[in-house]
Amino acid sequence: MRKMKTMKKTLSLLLVAALLMSVFTACSKDGKTDKTDTKQNDNTKAEQNDSSKKEPDSKTEEKQVTLVVWGDTANQATQETTFTALNKAFEDKYPNIKLDYQYSGSYEALNVAVQSDSLPDLFWVQGNKTNKMKEMAEGGYLLNLDKYNFETSRFPDECIQYATESGSLYCSFPSFFDYALMYYNKDMFQKYNLSVPETWDDFVNILETLKSNGETPISFGGKGEFDRYWLMGVMGPALYDNVLGQINDRVTDVDYSNMVKGFNYYREFAEKGYLGENIEATDGTGAQLAFMNGKAAMIVDGTWSNSIYSESGLNVGRFALPGEDGLKYSQYGPSNVNTYAASSKTKYPDEAAKYIEFLNSLEAQQIVFDNFGSIPMVKDIEIADEATKEMADFDVVGYNIYNVLSSWAGENCAPQDIFLGDILPKLMMSEYNGDEAVAKLKDELAKGN
Repeated sequence: MRKMKTMKKTLSLLLVAALLMSVFTACSKDGKTDKTDTKQNDNTKAEQNDSSKKEPDSKTEEKQVTLVVWGDTANQATQETTFTALNKAFEDKYPNIKLDYQYSGSYEALNVAVQSDSLPDLFWVQGNKTNKMKEMAEGGYLLNLDKYNFETSRFPDECIQYATESGSLYCSFPSFFDYALMYYNKDMFQKYNLSVPETWDDFVNILETLKSNGETPISFGGKGEFDRYWLMGVMGPALYDNVLGQINDRVTDVDYSNMVKGFNYYREFAEKGYLGENIEATDGTGAQLAFMNGKAAMIVDGTWSNSIYSESGLNVGRFALPGEDGLKYSQYGPSNVNTYAASSKTKYPDEAAKYIEFLNSLEAQQIVFDNFGSIPMVKDIEIADEATKEMADFDVVGYNIYNVLSSWAGENCAPQDIFLGDILPKLMMSEYNGDEAVAKLKDELAKGN
């Protein structure tokens, strides 16, 4: 009996020890209870009560932000479809970033926003085409984008320069541009067995062939300042792009000989009747109507007018004017349809930079092209329609003479005004020759030194 009692006592002690051990293992070293099992039990119960609960998606854990973007107010009608598609693609790519896109980016609105320190996160800018971006960058209003190391290899230097101020990047790169070129009547060319010129001499021979057969080679408006400008606009880079480059770069000893030659051609075309009759009384609209009515073989106009000719019912072709070197020249004129900058005070600089980076992407640029059109400045955008292929068929983006001269404008110097208001009409009416016209321009440029 004593032995049995001893065994029972021993078993009781072992049971007590086991219970105590389980209590100790449930406690931490500092005496606090480990609640792991309790939490697991609670989670299990919660999951049982809510059978729809899922593991959290890593994307939803990203910071959700909304960027206010101001678009181009004046061009909402033509750009709205484009930016609806473009902004949706961006939000699909970055689901944590929402865009509050508003057509509020007028010059007046931006000026007020600068003065009241209320710029949106992102807004439309025109790069180096105006002084606005430069002023805002110098004033510290723009986000410097250098640290984001955007990919630049797809873009020509002109695009990078457009977005750069004082060596730093401040906006997305332009991907498209507009320029003046020759529209021609394909049926009339075929009638006289003419083909698109490959050299400058070919172009001059086409003019002479058409004139000798009683046709007006070029429909021309000489009444308004810009009406008479477009012909010289295409001739400038084709014939004296080197001179424009020297003027643009402030070279002190410019060789103007090619410009003299180009100015003389302009005068000669008017004298020989290549531009038609009564050109001083014809405006740009009249010139367009004459061409579309089959009264002239060609007209100089911008790519921005392509729809006018495409929808006219005329069998129209297009070509960039070739120079004496056989290369086809366009003129520098980047489109600002997709160029945006960010405020230096945005609360979300990294997210704003992602929008700018997206605008630089082929994906975004193809969306813009498919919805908006215009001529690509990058070569990997897919072009389907024949008209745009013709307009994109150029070899060199040359200087824009009006922009070059405008860059010299100051309080005492306005060479662009002298060029439009004095030089071109007097060349057109044979009151200046090339030497006299260049001398007049040089005198005005000297005032800007």
